[in-house]
Amino acid sequence: MNDAMKVNITAGECLNRILEARHTGECFVPFNEAMNQGTYSAPLFSEAFVKERAAVHGVSEAEYLEKLLGFMNVLKHAGEYDEIVLWFGDEPFCVANRHIVLEALREHGCSRSILLNIVNEENGDIIRQETVAAGCKTLPQG
Repeated sequence: MNDAMKVNITAGECLNRILEARHTGECFVPFNEAMNQGTYSAPLFSEAFVKERAAVHGVSEAEYLEKLLGFMNVLKHAGEYDEIVLWFGDEPFCVANRHIVLEALREHGCSRSILLNIVNEENGDIIRQETVAAGCKTLPQG
């Protein structure tokens, strides 16, 4: 039995459901944000960031944090995972979100490479894979 800690972070709840059905037994966590809307300040997911993003989305800070609870838990343990896999589409919305996810993981102690699956969000099929180095540069897979 492999006790390695692995987490899959998805673009959102719909893709999360598709992938959970395909990959039973794996941990999937949706990133429930829309970073292409409004502005934000650093450090990511700080108190000021949460306040600003909640206002952008027209929700309370508690509602904002509840929607991101799974992702926030991943950030708390970012440096402990043996493997992190991202599942995002390739349109501008997902590009903005995956950039923030990668930066947040780095800020919260993730120093290892991350597998990035660029997928068809309708069905979860992988279009291409990239390895994202600790510095968040993407390295195309051969």
